[in-house]
Amino acid sequence: MTEKQTVLPARIFIVHGFQSSPQDNWFDWLATQIRTTGAEVTVPLMPQPDYPQAAQWQQTLDKLIGQPDEQTFLIGHSLGVITLLQFLSRHKPARLGGLILVAGFAAHLPKLQILDGYIDASQPDFAVLQQISMPVHSIISTNDPYVPEAASNDIAHALHSSIQYIPDGGHLMAEDGFRKLEPARDSLQQMLAQAATLKK
Repeated sequence: MTEKQTVLPARIFIVHGFQSSPQDNWFDWLATQIRTTGAEVTVPLMPQPDYPQAAQWQQTLDKLIGQPDEQTFLIGHSLGVITLLQFLSRHKPARLGGLILVAGFAAHLPKLQILDGYIDASQPDFAVLQQISMPVHSIISTNDPYVPEAASNDIAHALHSSIQYIPDGGHLMAEDGFRKLEPARDSLQQMLAQAATLKK
């Protein structure tokens, strides 16, 4: 008889942004959708989201995620994107299950100068990120009032990401009509299926 190998479930982390929470926008909807696959889904409340500190947010992810690997899937919205990119730059995994970037940026935002300090302290190392074997998908609104489309495109192109544009999607929040975000679900399901195939 051969020993049965224990296959750990995929771990998925959805990281919200500035002035947000796990209950906002499409986060809880996405978590509920994906839990039906048997994956472990965590949507953490990041510390002091109205006054975010980069070091605190990194420490929170360190405790929650530990060392990411090919069974780890990360989804970030807005400030959650640069936070995850910095996290991956620090941990330097060889492989990651998948990365989904929604309304991402790594540059200063003219309309959110309050975040300049956080952004300066969270600059991703794209040379490191490009060495990680991972599928990356970017979801970008064409009329985001806070994040210029070019800022999201810059990240996507640096990471050789596939891109899905949402016409007139605003900042892809509940007030923009996004209590659900089907493109994120569909992309994540594809990544999970791809990871399952690689495990066989």
